[in-house]
Amino acid sequence: MMSLKLFGTDGIRAKVGTYPLTEEMITSLGKAVALYALRLNPHKRKQQKIAIIRDTRGSGTFLEDALTNGIISCGVDVVKLGVMPSASVAFFVRQDRFDLGIAISASHNDVEDNGLKFFSYKGYKLFYEEESAIEKILFEEVLPQGQAQQVQPQQPHAQPGPAGKLQEKDAKRDYIDFLKTIVSDCDISGQKIVIDCAFGAASSIAPILFKEIAKEVISLNDTPDGTNINKSCGTLHPEIVSKAVIENNAACGFAFDGDADRVIVCDEKGKVLDGDFQIAIIGNYLKNKGLLRKNSIVGTQMSNLGLDMCVSQWGGKLIKTEVGDKLVLEKMLSAKLNLGGEQSGHIIPLDYTTTGDGLLTALLILKIVAEENKPLSRLGNCMYKFPQVLLNIEVSQKKPIAELPKLNRIIAKIEEKLGSAGRVYVRYSGTENKLRIMIEGQNQVTIKDMAEQIAATAKEELSA
Repeated sequence: MMSLKLFGTDGIRAKVGTYPLTEEMITSLGKAVALYALRLNPHKRKQQKIAIIRDTRGSGTFLEDALTNGIISCGVDVVKLGVMPSASVAFFVRQDRFDLGIAISASHNDVEDNGLKFFSYKGYKLFYEEESAIEKILFEEVLPQGQAQQVQPQQPHAQPGPAGKLQEKDAKRDYIDFLKTIVSDCDISGQKIVIDCAFGAASSIAPILFKEIAKEVISLNDTPDGTNINKSCGTLHPEIVSKAVIENNAACGFAFDGDADRVIVCDEKGKVLDGDFQIAIIGNYLKNKGLLRKNSIVGTQMSNLGLDMCVSQWGGKLIKTEVGDKLVLEKMLSAKLNLGGEQSGHIIPLDYTTTGDGLLTALLILKIVAEENKPLSRLGNCMYKFPQVLLNIEVSQKKPIAELPKLNRIIAKIEEKLGSAGRVYVRYSGTENKLRIMIEGQNQVTIKDMAEQIAATAKEELSA
């Protein structure tokens, strides 16, 4: 599978104002997306429509306007749903029969970054073939031909007509009501909960949602100002919510990222439960109810060895993909499975939704706590987490790892030392200029030293 020019592991992401996040390029992309929707026309109707949401970054409105201008210029309607979690657009494309959905967000990245995530009319993030089709339209039709002719003559059915219409809609209540259905058959009204909104999209939804269903809610970092998204909070800083849970004697805590598509959980003792723990808890729950399809779960190469052991103990199977929730979903669909996710907190319970949704996952955890009538710490004991070290190093170029002999030698040497009691996984980030190094083993000090050896070798070879 060849790499695409614009799309990475999770849509398009870059520094705002730099290629491809410039006004001209995003407007052109909007035209390409509109033409793709016209040709696809999944609902077989005369007027196509695309939903757009965004997170709290100040740059979101700039990208939204440029994208909208491109789309409506090609005769496709746009409905702006405002600041909402990215997973909400997956819900709305299904509920309101949109042809596509677009979330403007750079997820957990700093405020200087932004991006676009695309969802099909089925609520799934676009797969490689769909992204490739949009790029083909963009680079072969829209950009080379300018404004005069956007569509090939042999495809008259996709010829843009009059400009599309623009509509703005406040859809928060619809989404909150949908999320509340997850816990409609259980009672969590006695729970005290801490939430960290990361100054992001959850700020407009989570405080309202949880206050309507729980006894007491301590809401943190829920006053975004356009510049503070993810700033020392959220999923990358779970210690914030952990401290608040202990100080407030809460039952649990949930830390979301900028667009709230992932969540890191904290139990009543302050222990942080990453995505692997969440998958183990949800998987065990579904298995006990006879609802876990094929007794199997999809994870990634970053999934902790402890998750492997947990799943195997109940006679199940953990299937691993490369990193990326889209790849997890693709494997789930092809294997006809209903649970998968990433250690980072992207959890996909397909019986409830079509994409990673941090708010929905948090509610599902609360549902399990209520139904099992057990504290979260006890539920989390279903998995033992092997010591793990994660290192990220900045890189100016992404040379193929297979072509770095020194790096491969040190990795092989360390893998031999670890044997079956650990593992090494080294990859480039799909959204940032970073090399990610992960090592698991039985001794934290030893694997930290090993990770630093790999990092030093990588820095030396990549700078040569």
